[in-house]
Amino acid sequence: MSNNNALIILGMHRSGTSLLTGLLSHVGVKMGRRLYAPQKGVNEKGFWEHEDIVDTHDEILLGLGSQWDDLLPLGDKWREAKVIQPFIDRLDKLVERDFSDTSIWALKDPRMCRLLPLWLPLLNARQIKPTFICMNRNPFEVVASLQKRDGFSREKALILWLSHSLSAELYSRGLPRVFIDFDQIVKNPAEVLSRIEREAHLVFPIPVNEASENISEFVSPDLRHHKADVLEMPGSANEGLSLMAHKLYRIFKEMTVENEHQYEMIDSVAADFSAYREKWNVELLEQIRYLNQERADYRIKFFRIYTSWSWLLVKPVWLIEKWIRKY
Repeated sequence: MSNNNALIILGMHRSGTSLLTGLLSHVGVKMGRRLYAPQKGVNEKGFWEHEDIVDTHDEILLGLGSQWDDLLPLGDKWREAKVIQPFIDRLDKLVERDFSDTSIWALKDPRMCRLLPLWLPLLNARQIKPTFICMNRNPFEVVASLQKRDGFSREKALILWLSHSLSAELYSRGLPRVFIDFDQIVKNPAEVLSRIEREAHLVFPIPVNEASENISEFVSPDLRHHKADVLEMPGSANEGLSLMAHKLYRIFKEMTVENEHQYEMIDSVAADFSAYREKWNVELLEQIRYLNQERADYRIKFFRIYTSWSWLLVKPVWLIEKWIRKY
């Protein structure tokens, strides 16, 4: 594809990736045919996630015995697993279907932090020019959001934030990317969009200044449900995780011009995080793997039923019945 530019949004769940992607839609960046609908109390202005691609990401993770909130890293050779090959082909066809004739498009799914290695050959083969937008938000705000939405423990939420953030940085290192802080979007969304346009060497279909009114309305004060002090630290139960998360957050916050010293600091956090995981006892690891596989088996069956012809034939009748009961 010639003159085909992709903005790949990388960031942990609840990090402001939906807000940024929604803003990009106001300057004419395409998101694909079908997006997940907004959800009241969670993302009322939309997730801005490509439904078919996110579902495929979910199926890839399930095929690997994992899911979006898995505490364990994917196996060393996960990219070579035969079970995921058909899904890679499906992703390629979805890109062809929705973005082959688009000059600028964006893709947002936090699962891409872990699955990005599958996308790099696909983008390269299609001669798509990607720019990776790395979203950075105070990890303690992310923790508070995950605690409220999913009931996660503080430790689990910090592990997920570190895992997603470190993976996204490692897989995109050396490639065109822009680091964006959540606070910057809230304070000056138009400037953030202009910076992305400038650093990605793009011209948005709709000029930022022409979309300024819609941009200001989209970033309303009620979008921020959790505000944490940058220096906030929890108790000693997970102090090590908090220090790692705090350090990584501060490094990313200063990632304007990248250099080797920053990479060394990030790698130091990654080494500490790896050492933390290595201390988990065998019984805990076995229990996590067992629960992962049990959930994966259940959801694989669900996907098979949901995409079966029998379900597709019955679905319209079920929707009509649901509508009648509602009214």
